[in-house]
Amino acid sequence: MRIVPVNNKKKEAKTDGKKRLSIAMQGGGAHGAFTWGVLDRLLQEKDIVVEGVSGASAGGMNAVSVAQGMMEGGNEGAREALTRYWKVNTEAGKVSFLKPGVLDMLHNKYTMHHSFGFVMFDLMCKFLSPYQFNPSGTNALKDIVTKLFNFEKLNEYQDVKIFLSATHVYTGKIKIFSNINKELSVDAMLATACLPTIFNAVMVNGEYYWDGGYTGNPVMYPLIYDCECSDIMLLKLNPTHRYRLPTTAAEIGDRMNEITNNTSIMREMRSMHFITKLIDEGYIEPGKLKKMHVHLIENEATFQELGWSSKLNTDWDFLSHLFEEGRKTADQWMEKNYDKIGKETTAPVAEEFC
Repeated sequence: MRIVPVNNKKKEAKTDGKKRLSIAMQGGGAHGAFTWGVLDRLLQEKDIVVEGVSGASAGGMNAVSVAQGMMEGGNEGAREALTRYWKVNTEAGKVSFLKPGVLDMLHNKYTMHHSFGFVMFDLMCKFLSPYQFNPSGTNALKDIVTKLFNFEKLNEYQDVKIFLSATHVYTGKIKIFSNINKELSVDAMLATACLPTIFNAVMVNGEYYWDGGYTGNPVMYPLIYDCECSDIMLLKLNPTHRYRLPTTAAEIGDRMNEITNNTSIMREMRSMHFITKLIDEGYIEPGKLKKMHVHLIENEATFQELGWSSKLNTDWDFLSHLFEEGRKTADQWMEKNYDKIGKETTAPVAEEFC
């Protein structure tokens, strides 16, 4: 993580009583409906102002939905845009190159156990690349993002700063697509959600990209350096903890996927914790580096019995279930921590990530 000095240029103090946040959203396919529920509850509060959003994959879709909605109609507009995205998602016949209904047999809704259909699909992905079973590169997500998002306007809209992470195929480095640099586009959206075993790599400006979850799920540092507010909220989907040893091939694969997708965020959270500790203990002169307040909303119990295949499940009942779990979890967090926004860190950073 880069360490960049705070811009010490005096800024007019904001005394309007608003709760200013930047929000980082983890990816996870259909599990992103949980994040939708969390956001829906947060945005009910008129005093919450979102200054920046960061996301990978489904987190990126939620992030851009928030910005699109804010641009159209503030917090309520953002809630409407999120609902619109998830409804279009399920109505589009599953976000996949596969025909509508095919993915219905690839998951079991509420368990870690994979269906026979998913096992066969997963096996196919291990032996055939998407360039073989999907040579035309068809991606239904392209129609969805083209229909829902106005990238020309989003690139001009700076009230909510947007950061989408993708993985550069040739170098393995993280790439951030942002409206600050006017880089948002349909292809950038496809890049942040490009699972390389299912979709062909996405070309953006002559370079190839895969899913951002491998290098920044989500990326945090732009919210520190490019947003004014000192509060970052992480909306986390992938469980950090498991309480039994994975022993089947499916369980081992699921756990490997979770660890891989949590690695980048654990690294960034450790860095923020280390810098905050240096500031608090007086090793860094006050005002030289920006001190962050970190917040975390997660509900590991919701995802303990869900396997990787459920991330492909865009059945409306399943999405609605996760949405409601997200709303309930956010409501519980708000009751306990709302007044602490802007004042202190509420996330158990040391215990959870260090």
